[in-house]
Amino acid sequence: MKNWITLFSLALLMTGCTSVQYNGGETIVSDVDYPVVGKKVTVYVGDHMVEKGTITEEDALVVHQHIDGALYDIPSGKYKQVGYDSKQYFYSGLGVIRGGLSDPVEALAVAKKPNADICVVTVFGHQSCYKGHYDRERQFSERGNSFQQTLIYNGRVGDKINIGYREYSNNRARPAFSNEVEYDLSASKTFAYKGAVIEVIEANNSSITYKLIRNFPN
Repeated sequence: MKNWITLFSLALLMTGCTSVQYNGGETIVSDVDYPVVGKKVTVYVGDHMVEKGTITEEDALVVHQHIDGALYDIPSGKYKQVGYDSKQYFYSGLGVIRGGLSDPVEALAVAKKPNADICVVTVFGHQSCYKGHYDRERQFSERGNSFQQTLIYNGRVGDKINIGYREYSNNRARPAFSNEVEYDLSASKTFAYKGAVIEVIEANNSSITYKLIRNFPN
């Protein structure tokens, strides 16, 4: 009899009937063009001096604190968006922990309204909803086509400065397109690499002050 009461009590916590949509999330493509041409800039060893390209991002659900629910636990972390409908956003349920009497998890859902609960959607379309501390944030999209070219300051020895060149595709470095080059400031205060042109104003082994004359070509 007790087991039946327990099952009935747990069933009362399950609400609604939801069909998870797998139509993806909105992707945002942003242009990267740094720094402003002609502006004096100071960066430090390891910092990016020049950046050019595009970044593709998508929304993710960021749960800041572990949610200890009656039927499901939702660990803190990022849950990528898998879809949406007119009322809710849907996120991957990977990592959600279900209790022994709980139905299998299909996804997470958050209603399109302020201070909405985080809801665990089961494979049967039921929801179990909880209060939680979370945000919707942008992260690099695995489905996008991001590409960036960068120049990195690596310090100065004598009259020579060391500059690193890196290419990134979908937020991952492309080792075959990485390089280290040295420029002799006693010969010229201006240097160029792959079409980007920089005027050095001052440089030491910890920082460099410079102006961008021209960024990488499109």
